[in-house]
Amino acid sequence: MKTAIIFHSVCGNTYLMAKAFYESFLKNGKEVEIYRVWDENLEELSDQFPVAKEYLEEIMNIPIAKWENILDKEQIILGCPTYYGNVSAEMKAYMDTASEFWSEGKLIGKRLTVFTSAGSSEGGGHLCLQALNTFGQHMGMILQSIPPNLVPNENIPAYGMIHYSGELGDQRPGEKLLCAVDKYVEKYL
Repeated sequence: MKTAIIFHSVCGNTYLMAKAFYESFLKNGKEVEIYRVWDENLEELSDQFPVAKEYLEEIMNIPIAKWENILDKEQIILGCPTYYGNVSAEMKAYMDTASEFWSEGKLIGKRLTVFTSAGSSEGGGHLCLQALNTFGQHMGMILQSIPPNLVPNENIPAYGMIHYSGELGDQRPGEKLLCAVDKYVEKYL
């Protein structure tokens, strides 16, 4: 099964989650490609937020996502930071460019898994996951839920994975979340 991972990241947290998915797919011998959505302000933002500089070069070396490169994939994984209980503007702009494929039904039947990073559990991460899943529903995609027993004693929402990055975005994804990504890819994707 061909998979595309598409992410937006400023501080590096959703990039690290996307990278964990990517590496897990490779480790399990599965075909995968990774893309980032266009963000014209990424370098400028890295000057404002020191934490954003840490992975800037790695992020900039990843190709820009274009739907034309993704239409042949059976599985799509979308991830972005949570902004005010919603997807980032850059991810929303990317999703909006799929409108031409909606009328033709080109995404119908593709599997969708989503993830986000949010400052805290009160930051609206669940709403961001909901927005990503709503996009998938409108496109006719099959939403892949996260099993509740994926990692013992770890609370992971069924709608997707959430990383809590702290107020400054400087708390990186921990071992439990990275283990959850690995188990999820190995068992369910």
